[in-house]
Amino acid sequence: MDVVLAAHSGLRWLVLAGLVAVIAWAFTGDRSGVPTWVRVVGGIFALQVVLGLVLYVADQGWEQGPFLAMWHPVAMIAALGVFQVGTARAGRGEGPPRVLGLFTLVALVLVLAGIPWFRPLM
Repeated sequence: MDVVLAAHSGLRWLVLAGLVAVIAWAFTGDRSGVPTWVRVVGGIFALQVVLGLVLYVADQGWEQGPFLAMWHPVAMIAALGVFQVGTARAGRGEGPPRVLGLFTLVALVLVLAGIPWFRPLM
């Protein structure tokens, strides 16, 4: 499980950087569609959540205190869902790229609120 925890902790930085990059891209200029690299960010984000769920089940996360038992998984799953909805809407052409930027900004706020900052950041 140490490898899974290390991967989960390491991917956190890719997800954070990816979300910031998507926000920057979405708010700079008029474009249509979703570039491939944004979908890659979504894939990394989904992998991050799956690894977190594996850790939650394997380490009995429901016994890790209220933050890790409830808020962390709920916030991260919600953040992934918000990001995926934004990506899907932008991919269908429902609004300007700023719509994706707003959805991604909400996802980033959820991620930042859901990170257990009180633990070592590895």
